[in-house]
Amino acid sequence: MNERLKQAIYSAVYRMLRPLVLTLLKQGVSYAEFSDLARRAYIDAAAEDLALPDRKQSISRVSVLTGINRKEIARLQKEPNPAETGQAADVNRAYRVVNGWLQDDRYQQDGQPATLQIEGDSPSFSDLVRRYSGDVPWRAVLDELLRLGQVERQDNEVQLVTQGYIPQEDLEEKFQIMGRAASDIMATFGHNLSHTPPDTRVQRTVAYTNLPEDVMDIIRQRSKEEAEEFLQKTNKWLSRVDAQNTSDQEPTTSRNYRAGIGLYYFEEALPCAEEKPVKPKRKSTGDKT
Repeated sequence: MNERLKQAIYSAVYRMLRPLVLTLLKQGVSYAEFSDLARRAYIDAAAEDLALPDRKQSISRVSVLTGINRKEIARLQKEPNPAETGQAADVNRAYRVVNGWLQDDRYQQDGQPATLQIEGDSPSFSDLVRRYSGDVPWRAVLDELLRLGQVERQDNEVQLVTQGYIPQEDLEEKFQIMGRAASDIMATFGHNLSHTPPDTRVQRTVAYTNLPEDVMDIIRQRSKEEAEEFLQKTNKWLSRVDAQNTSDQEPTTSRNYRAGIGLYYFEEALPCAEEKPVKPKRKSTGDKT
């Protein structure tokens, strides 16, 4: 791989990762958890998608392809597939503190999470953090829980105000949709990188970079309406040829496919144009020529 191609790949991957990482941070997913997921994705892609024809993919070959040692590959392959379980194996340390607060009798009063002194002898918040979050400073955990709206602080006391950081069903569903949609569009990008027309898949973007703020509501609304209209039309003609919806179609032994078209809208606020600096006038030296 030449250096220019490598830099282009790094640039593309960074731009893809940046919004994903922001989403993960907002949900409390740590780098350690993400790195486990990334390693597992490397292993599964090498084992399942890059296997040699008519040969079982060995751990040694997966190790050569990915650069991950064989012991780590064997360990991760024994873990549940994150795509099938729908959740990571661990939770962020800050959330383990909340779970301990909810479940550990030492930090409860009358069956409910007790209001805790921030520092001091057990039961205290600092003791809770030390017990459930290891060597992470209690101040860092408290700041994160305050940011998430999980706790309230009054002087030297802190109170849990939620019944655990449990994503609501609609939020879980949003992440399921996000995973499917992102997987589909990345598969399309990957296909187009390795194919040329006419074998490429549809992947088009329309964007302008000088849209005034006062037209954005119109753009958002029109985008929703026209996208919905297009999706309804697409749904109709795809459903006509879908075997599950075609009762008069003869049974066939040929392979079935999953195919579709995805739409998304995007926007970002651009920095305001800075005023051009005024060039200072030259001071006269009094000399004349």
